[in-house]
Amino acid sequence: MNNFKNLIVSCAIIFLAGVPVVAKNTGSVAIVADSQVMQKNKASLDKYARSIEADGLKTFIIEDIWGVPDSIRNVLEGLYRESNLEGAVFVGNIPVPMIRDGQHLSTAFKMDQRRDWDRSSIPSDRFYDDFDLEFDFIKRDSANTLYYYYSLSPDGAQSVYSEIYSARIKPPVYKGKTRFELIDRYFEKVVREKEAAREISKVTYFAGHGYNSNSMVARADERLALTGQFTKLSQGKGSLNYIDYTFDDYVKYRLMAELSREDLDLAILHHHGADDTQFLNGSPITNMTDKWLEMSRKFFRGKIRSASDTAASKQYYIDNYNVPESWVANAFDPEVMKQDSIADASLDIHIADFDGYTPSARFIMLDACFNGSFHLDDYISGHYIFNPGNTVVVKANSVNTLQDIWTNQLIGLLDLGVSVGNWAKEQFTLESHLIGDPTYRYSSARKDLEGLNHAMSHKRRDVKFWKKLAKDENPEVQAVAIKMLFNNGVLGTSDLYKVQTTQPSPTVRMMAFYLINKKYNNMIVPSLKAGLHDNYELIRRFAAKEASTNQSPELLKDIMELRVAPGTSLRVNFQIKEASEEYPKDAALEAFDKALEGKEGIWYQQMAKQRSRMEYSLTSTQNDFEQLLDPETSARNKRFTITALRNSNNVSKLDYLFRFMKESDDNELRVLLAHAFGWFTNSWKRDEIVEFCKTMVNTEKNDAVKEELIRTISRLTK
Repeated sequence: MNNFKNLIVSCAIIFLAGVPVVAKNTGSVAIVADSQVMQKNKASLDKYARSIEADGLKTFIIEDIWGVPDSIRNVLEGLYRESNLEGAVFVGNIPVPMIRDGQHLSTAFKMDQRRDWDRSSIPSDRFYDDFDLEFDFIKRDSANTLYYYYSLSPDGAQSVYSEIYSARIKPPVYKGKTRFELIDRYFEKVVREKEAAREISKVTYFAGHGYNSNSMVARADERLALTGQFTKLSQGKGSLNYIDYTFDDYVKYRLMAELSREDLDLAILHHHGADDTQFLNGSPITNMTDKWLEMSRKFFRGKIRSASDTAASKQYYIDNYNVPESWVANAFDPEVMKQDSIADASLDIHIADFDGYTPSARFIMLDACFNGSFHLDDYISGHYIFNPGNTVVVKANSVNTLQDIWTNQLIGLLDLGVSVGNWAKEQFTLESHLIGDPTYRYSSARKDLEGLNHAMSHKRRDVKFWKKLAKDENPEVQAVAIKMLFNNGVLGTSDLYKVQTTQPSPTVRMMAFYLINKKYNNMIVPSLKAGLHDNYELIRRFAAKEASTNQSPELLKDIMELRVAPGTSLRVNFQIKEASEEYPKDAALEAFDKALEGKEGIWYQQMAKQRSRMEYSLTSTQNDFEQLLDPETSARNKRFTITALRNSNNVSKLDYLFRFMKESDDNELRVLLAHAFGWFTNSWKRDEIVEFCKTMVNTEKNDAVKEELIRTISRLTK
């Protein structure tokens, strides 16, 4: 195999920006381009390669002569093993691995894989940059021939830990421009911006409608954290701007103007999204009666227009909502329809808005679903880099993503000269991707740490180096050092717990908490109990989220006390409610009653009224588990109960689940349950689930069920 890989490398590296021999201490980057790009963009490719080499890296320009993901991966892995490869850039129409059976490596994607494969698979370049993951080829898409479907093998790693970074430079649709013209123009921009060597001094972050429960505490604490993560901001210099969707009825014009500021270095955007839209506003917030009335009229006009039977729809709203006929009489008036359409379009940023628009923030994070759908012909994140503005690289997601993730993890490393690729590699999930140049980096605010970028790729095992950095005063340096020392086995979870409960920096505490809670261990419960009462909202929120899937009885008292506490912030409360309703019914209600015991006032009276709703929810969950064993319950309802376990990790009736797995003759549902068990990674019952699955493997006769049990054991133990 090694000889085969060497042969592939020698055949593939047709054009080189240098000799394919890399010194021991020199990193390298592979630029993989399709054959047409190699021919028509050769001059700009060479200039781009030279801009990378000017930063001390060797480059390999590789023509994709195969059009097959496996061949490209073999080349990259060979360069990683033999030539210090630290990253890869895919230019043009490079094959897209479409991953199946790997939804646990994403943050939120849980689509039924019986649906169309192009929608129920995850487009992911983790195929190319994480060599510990193993994949089984299924087929090539007959319509979208760049799509190659792979199943994640249970034999490889079951978590993402990319050895190299990667990024896509793939032009979206621009009227009147060929993809080759766009690539040339983009590379010209990259070379120009790299020569400028900017420091980070001006940062903007944004929160859209409905994100993180619209929690202002979350945004206030994010400001506190960001101020400590960037050097100039921590020194009281530069600027940190915040824009909230509530600032304007149509905030997109303010946000677009902010992003186009020539002096803006970096932007972090939290909002919902689609492949062609950034969702920013909800309905306008107003205290004017006439505006409320007009919004109501517009709402009903829209409902009627979208109905299959518009006359029946109109009459329905008149009869059931007492809507005056005069409100909707003009629903199909061309001018009214035009004005409604303009108002709707003004709520969000659409691809059409990029016509003539020039965003200038050099790096933009799109913390949203689907904005990074690079596998499609047209996708919104591509328009951020392929325009005449100054934006060089975007981080975005190819499918949906979870809201409650640590998007700003180690982002202050960018301020210390770490490339966007080396930073993003630490946060990669199956769906997260860089669009643009991953080698772009800002000038370091600390000259004594200029070697940190190289260390992120080539000194990961240098314990002495990271021990020294762990003593640095910069919280981001401390945090990354702690992460490296933990990954090298130098720090244990007890050490991390001490860091979590003693360090003043919220980002350092967050890193310790994050590492402890990656996989079940004896320090998870103490970490969660401390996290639920931390003064940093993100730690409290994450602790509440992880408590809802851990479900240790030791956490129940804290959970219920936070549920009724008036000071619990909105997003923490969202997670706490989820957590409180995953416990056994009797224990949960008893803990809720004790949390309210002796408390007086209207607030607590209102909280007490939640008991009946909580009891209903707990009873409903209990019934769902009991019905799994009822032969009269439909397979569809059982399927819903089982698939919901991937989110809830509910172990309140684990004995029912074990009985179903042993007694049911519906192997399709048994496969789903075996799969769902694989999501219980931090459950206090994890070890019990693993032992059950191992026992089942020894006696299981159905091959599909047995394979899924093996996959789950691997996920829970690796």
